[in-house]
Amino acid sequence: MPFKDIFELILKYGVWGIVLLLVIFILLLIRILIDEDKTDIWRGRFYKVLYKILKRREAEKKYVAYDIAGRLNLARRGMPFGKNLIPRSLKVEWIESSSGQTYIPKEGELVVKLDPAEEQEKNIIFLAHALIQKTALIGIRYILEKPIEDSVDLNLIKNLLREIGNPTILDWYMKYEYIPQIEQNEKLKDWNSKIVEIDERGLFTRLLLVELDRYGVKIAGTSKSSEMEEEIKDLIKFLYNIATKKYGENAPLNHITRNIKIGILLVGETSKILSSIDPYIKAFIYQLKKQVESIYVLSFSKEFLRENDEESEKAFEEMRGYLQERIKSEFKVEKDFELTYFCYDIKGRKRKAKCVHYIPDYSC
Repeated sequence: MPFKDIFELILKYGVWGIVLLLVIFILLLIRILIDEDKTDIWRGRFYKVLYKILKRREAEKKYVAYDIAGRLNLARRGMPFGKNLIPRSLKVEWIESSSGQTYIPKEGELVVKLDPAEEQEKNIIFLAHALIQKTALIGIRYILEKPIEDSVDLNLIKNLLREIGNPTILDWYMKYEYIPQIEQNEKLKDWNSKIVEIDERGLFTRLLLVELDRYGVKIAGTSKSSEMEEEIKDLIKFLYNIATKKYGENAPLNHITRNIKIGILLVGETSKILSSIDPYIKAFIYQLKKQVESIYVLSFSKEFLRENDEESEKAFEEMRGYLQERIKSEFKVEKDFELTYFCYDIKGRKRKAKCVHYIPDYSC
């Protein structure tokens, strides 16, 4: 709350305004104390200031242990896959000659061992990598070809580092880890180019990894087979084709194999949705008839485009909301999540987008 608003609140309500502010402050404080990641971030801010003033290694270590670890775990919590695997808190132990080994001392806590003699940028990469190894691609790493596994891990680490808001660490990672690994392996470079395109459209953590997480649950305890390898490869290719689809081009919007059954609705043409949402309702029914197990409704607004006009944008948002209401009232589906985010279209233009994941119920 800006200081001006606080001052006006006190002037308007007097003592009661001060009481209200104290209540809000206490509630915020309780919320921070309950959330271990946010508590760690506040501790980290203190040690960051201390390190900048004193330049002591001990303060820097505590900054990494609290602020960076808290931000990484908070960023990972913002990704809608493997939520039951994310630790309640991410802790650091400084032990010489260690390099990212982990252990779980108690439920909900992940401890990562880091070497105090190592470059701190590298320690932060170790920290991010350890978190990814424990919370992503669980149950399917034994199936994945190494280039695909590495590409997913490399881009997940990149996303986490971008979220913590420290460009220096991200630059270090891109220069010394990400690019060198990709450049030395042609297969990795090929799969990585597909993952990057999927990620640019916002479908990497919100769709691909959600489906891979569901896939891991479905095939748990099953021996590796060539069919499984191909299912995962084909899923990536399917999403890549959608991610690189040009305006007016057609691309398959459902992907059905033995273990993966998903359908996608793309809501992008303003003129189409403003005239009627019936085509999208029919498309939703079509996906249900295919007995898909996941339906993703992806919509891309015109907010940042030059051809944007305020009235059309407002009408677009209203019709998008009406579409969700119709889906909720007319179909037996569970809304797993709804995420609003920013991405870039195939022309490199910034877009505001929304991904809604529905899980159909065919029980009756």
